[in-house]
Amino acid sequence: MSATTKNTYKTTFILDLRSTDDDAAKVTADLSELLGNLGAEVSSTEDLGVRDFARAADRRFAQGHYVEIYFTSESSVPALLKEKLELDKRVNRIFVQSN
Repeated sequence: MSATTKNTYKTTFILDLRSTDDDAAKVTADLSELLGNLGAEVSSTEDLGVRDFARAADRRFAQGHYVEIYFTSESSVPALLKEKLELDKRVNRIFVQSN
């Protein structure tokens, strides 16, 4: 039997909260819950606030709310996370970095 290795990840989310009544804290809680359901252990979350984009692709969306979530999981979880959030309109972009 082979032991599964766990990696540590830093994930940055850019949230688009224009078309929802949810605030950043609610979306962060939902994302942490989703990661838990996928088998990840969330170690910390950090709300970085609203920041302007260096170059906006849509002039009506020139800034976004940034949230970082640190978690430990198997190597398959980041791909599953991106797949699950593909249709979520509250999440504009996802950046996953392995630490």
